[in-house]
Amino acid sequence: MTEERKVRRALQGVIELREERAEIQKVREETGRVVVRRERRVREETVRVELVTEVLVVTAQEGSPGVQIGTRTLAPGETYEVLLYDERAVPGKETVVAQEVRLFKDTLVREETVPLQLAYEELVVDERMVDQGRIDPPQS
Repeated sequence: MTEERKVRRALQGVIELREERAEIQKVREETGRVVVRRERRVREETVRVELVTEVLVVTAQEGSPGVQIGTRTLAPGETYEVLLYDERAVPGKETVVAQEVRLFKDTLVREETVPLQLAYEELVVDERMVDQGRIDPPQS
């Protein structure tokens, strides 16, 4: 019967086995652009306005004594007008909110599957080299 015993073990070297890991980078591509701005436009409108003039009309009646207005005396049947007020149009403008426009930006998230081949290294022992005595066989 043969007895084996381990005499000594000496480190001959270290082999690092590597593998590729998936690394996904996202690239933002601008697919369109929108420019939004307010522009001022001018239109002309014709607005109808009723203006009132108020006049006091004084008429001297036939057969009645004359009417004295200031230094003037009205003869019977004669009229005298006194302008009490006269309206005139004064155009003006007022800025009001005509429309309210709301702008939104939606962000949509989609999931995508990306196929990717990843390489890895593994340790391979060439049995032909062991048989030729170039590599020591593994010890149990």
